[in-house]
Amino acid sequence: MPLPVFFVILCAICSFTTANKKSPRPSLKTFRDDNATVVKTCEAVGYVRDKCKAPRRHVIVAFDAKASQQTVSQGKIVKFETVDLQIGGGYNSKEGIFTAPKSGIYVFDWTTATQNSYVAHTSLNVNGKRKAYLYCHNKVSGMHNSCSKMAIVRLDAGDRAWIDCFDGTAYVNRSFSSFSAFML
Repeated sequence: MPLPVFFVILCAICSFTTANKKSPRPSLKTFRDDNATVVKTCEAVGYVRDKCKAPRRHVIVAFDAKASQQTVSQGKIVKFETVDLQIGGGYNSKEGIFTAPKSGIYVFDWTTATQNSYVAHTSLNVNGKRKAYLYCHNKVSGMHNSCSKMAIVRLDAGDRAWIDCFDGTAYVNRSFSSFSAFML
Protein backbone atom coordinates (compact mmCIF):
# COMPACT_ATOMS: atom_id res chain seq x y z
CA MET A 1 0.00 0.00 0.00
CA PRO A 2 1.49 3.34 -0.98
CA LEU A 3 2.37 5.64 1.89
CA PRO A 4 -0.06 8.51 1.03
CA VAL A 5 -3.06 6.13 0.95
CA PHE A 6 -1.98 4.56 4.25
CA PHE A 7 -1.67 8.02 5.80
CA VAL A 8 -5.21 9.02 4.65
CA ILE A 9 -6.70 5.80 6.08
CA LEU A 10 -4.85 6.29 9.37
CA CYS A 11 -6.14 9.87 9.68
CA ALA A 12 -9.72 8.74 9.00
CA ILE A 13 -9.52 6.00 11.67
CA CYS A 14 -8.07 8.44 14.21
CA SER A 15 -10.82 10.99 13.58
CA PHE A 16 -13.54 8.36 14.12
CA THR A 17 -12.03 7.10 17.37
CA THR A 18 -11.40 10.58 18.83
CA ALA A 19 -14.96 11.71 18.02
CA ASN A 20 -16.24 9.61 20.92
CA LYS A 21 -13.78 11.10 23.40
CA LYS A 22 -14.76 14.12 25.53
CA SER A 23 -13.44 17.34 24.08
CA PRO A 24 -11.49 19.64 26.41
CA ARG A 25 -13.71 22.50 25.11
CA PRO A 26 -17.42 21.67 25.45
CA SER A 27 -19.62 22.00 22.43
CA LEU A 28 -22.54 24.45 22.34
CA LYS A 29 -25.01 21.62 22.95
CA THR A 30 -23.09 20.45 26.04
CA PHE A 31 -22.88 24.05 27.21
CA ARG A 32 -26.68 24.53 26.81
CA ASP A 33 -27.37 21.23 28.58
CA ASP A 34 -25.23 22.32 31.53
CA ASN A 35 -26.87 25.75 31.57
CA ALA A 36 -30.45 24.69 30.93
CA THR A 37 -32.21 28.01 31.42
CA VAL A 38 -31.81 31.24 29.52
CA VAL A 39 -30.73 33.06 32.69
CA LYS A 40 -28.09 30.45 33.63
CA THR A 41 -26.69 30.47 30.11
CA CYS A 42 -26.63 34.25 30.00
CA GLU A 43 -24.85 34.44 33.36
CA ALA A 44 -22.38 31.71 32.34
CA VAL A 45 -21.20 33.73 29.36
CA GLY A 46 -20.62 36.76 31.58
CA TYR A 47 -23.64 39.02 31.28
CA VAL A 48 -24.62 41.03 34.34
CA ARG A 49 -27.43 39.40 36.33
CA ASP A 50 -29.83 42.39 36.02
CA LYS A 51 -29.44 42.50 32.24
CA CYS A 52 -30.15 38.81 31.86
CA LYS A 53 -33.77 38.00 32.58
CA ALA A 54 -35.94 35.18 31.43
CA PRO A 55 -39.00 36.31 29.51
CA ARG A 56 -41.93 36.66 31.88
CA ARG A 57 -45.55 36.25 31.02
CA HIS A 58 -47.71 39.23 31.87
CA VAL A 59 -50.91 38.27 33.63
CA ILE A 60 -53.81 40.55 32.75
CA VAL A 61 -56.02 41.68 35.62
CA ALA A 62 -58.88 44.09 34.89
CA PHE A 63 -62.51 44.72 35.77
CA ASP A 64 -65.25 47.24 35.06
CA ALA A 65 -68.59 47.40 36.90
CA LYS A 66 -71.63 49.71 37.12
CA ALA A 67 -73.70 50.61 40.16
CA SER A 68 -77.44 50.49 40.64
CA GLN A 69 -79.23 53.46 42.18
CA GLN A 70 -78.50 53.41 45.90
CA THR A 71 -78.18 55.48 49.02
CA VAL A 72 -75.01 54.67 50.96
CA SER A 73 -74.40 55.85 54.52
CA GLN A 74 -71.02 56.96 55.84
CA GLY A 75 -68.45 54.15 56.14
CA LYS A 76 -70.47 51.74 53.95
CA ILE A 77 -69.36 50.24 50.65
CA VAL A 78 -70.82 51.41 47.34
CA LYS A 79 -71.75 48.27 45.41
CA PHE A 80 -71.16 48.09 41.68
CA GLU A 81 -73.24 45.01 40.81
CA THR A 82 -73.28 44.94 37.00
CA VAL A 83 -69.93 43.58 35.86
CA ASP A 84 -69.14 44.42 32.23
CA LEU A 85 -65.56 43.11 32.27
CA GLN A 86 -63.74 40.64 34.54
CA ILE A 87 -60.30 39.39 33.47
CA GLY A 88 -58.01 37.59 35.89
CA GLY A 89 -60.61 37.53 38.66
CA GLY A 90 -60.64 39.63 41.76
CA TYR A 91 -63.83 41.71 41.72
CA ASN A 92 -66.75 40.48 43.84
CA SER A 93 -69.90 42.30 42.72
CA LYS A 94 -71.99 41.12 45.70
CA GLU A 95 -69.57 42.69 48.21
CA GLY A 96 -68.31 45.52 45.97
CA ILE A 97 -64.73 44.53 46.85
CA PHE A 98 -61.74 43.89 44.60
CA THR A 99 -59.15 41.41 45.93
CA ALA A 100 -55.81 41.63 44.11
CA PRO A 101 -55.05 38.20 42.60
CA LYS A 102 -51.42 39.23 42.04
CA SER A 103 -49.00 41.76 43.51
CA GLY A 104 -48.37 44.83 41.36
CA ILE A 105 -49.28 48.40 40.51
CA TYR A 106 -53.02 48.93 39.93
CA VAL A 107 -54.85 51.85 38.36
CA PHE A 108 -58.29 52.45 39.91
CA ASP A 109 -60.93 54.71 38.42
CA TRP A 110 -64.40 55.45 39.65
CA THR A 111 -67.20 57.75 38.56
CA THR A 112 -70.01 58.75 40.84
CA ALA A 113 -73.12 60.34 39.38
CA THR A 114 -75.29 61.97 42.02
CA GLN A 115 -79.05 62.00 42.03
CA ASN A 116 -80.76 65.38 41.45
CA SER A 117 -79.58 68.00 43.98
CA TYR A 118 -77.66 65.49 46.13
CA VAL A 119 -74.06 64.73 47.04
CA ALA A 120 -71.83 61.68 46.87
CA HIS A 121 -68.60 61.84 48.85
CA THR A 122 -66.73 58.63 48.04
CA SER A 123 -63.21 57.31 48.52
CA LEU A 124 -60.96 54.48 47.43
CA ASN A 125 -60.33 52.32 50.47
CA VAL A 126 -57.48 49.77 50.52
CA ASN A 127 -57.40 47.33 53.43
CA GLY A 128 -59.30 49.80 55.62
CA LYS A 129 -57.23 52.90 54.71
CA ARG A 130 -58.53 55.65 52.46
CA LYS A 131 -56.15 56.30 49.54
CA ALA A 132 -58.08 58.81 47.38
CA TYR A 133 -61.20 60.97 47.73
CA LEU A 134 -63.95 62.12 45.37
CA TYR A 135 -66.13 65.05 46.44
CA CYS A 136 -69.20 65.15 44.19
CA HIS A 137 -71.56 67.92 45.26
CA ASN A 138 -74.49 69.43 43.37
CA LYS A 139 -77.01 70.97 45.75
CA VAL A 140 -77.23 74.27 43.88
CA SER A 141 -78.20 73.50 40.27
CA GLY A 142 -80.80 70.83 40.95
CA MET A 143 -79.32 68.56 38.29
CA HIS A 144 -77.37 65.33 38.21
CA ASN A 145 -73.64 65.72 38.70
CA SER A 146 -70.99 63.29 37.49
CA CYS A 147 -67.52 63.21 39.10
CA SER A 148 -64.52 60.98 38.42
CA LYS A 149 -61.28 60.10 40.18
CA MET A 150 -58.27 57.97 39.30
CA ALA A 151 -55.73 56.56 41.75
CA ILE A 152 -52.61 54.46 41.26
CA VAL A 153 -51.87 52.07 44.11
CA ARG A 154 -49.35 49.30 44.81
CA LEU A 155 -51.13 46.17 46.03
CA ASP A 156 -49.87 42.86 47.33
CA ALA A 157 -51.70 39.68 46.36
CA GLY A 158 -54.72 39.40 48.66
CA ASP A 159 -55.04 43.16 49.35
CA ARG A 160 -58.62 44.40 49.15
CA ALA A 161 -59.91 47.64 47.61
CA TRP A 162 -63.38 49.17 47.47
CA ILE A 163 -65.27 52.44 47.12
CA ASP A 164 -67.05 53.72 50.21
CA CYS A 165 -68.87 56.81 51.44
CA PHE A 166 -66.52 58.92 53.57
CA ASP A 167 -68.92 61.70 54.65
CA GLY A 168 -72.65 61.91 55.26
CA THR A 169 -74.75 59.97 52.77
CA ALA A 170 -73.82 59.25 49.17
CA TYR A 171 -76.70 59.36 46.72
CA VAL A 172 -75.48 57.22 43.80
CA ASN A 173 -77.32 57.41 40.48
CA ARG A 174 -77.70 53.99 38.79
CA SER A 175 -75.59 52.85 35.82
CA PHE A 176 -73.95 56.26 35.35
CA SER A 177 -71.69 55.36 38.28
CA SER A 178 -68.84 52.92 37.67
CA PHE A 179 -65.77 51.36 39.28
CA SER A 180 -62.87 49.86 37.33
CA ALA A 181 -59.24 48.84 37.73
CA PHE A 182 -56.41 47.21 35.86
CA MET A 183 -52.90 46.08 36.69
CA LEU A 184 -50.01 47.77 34.91
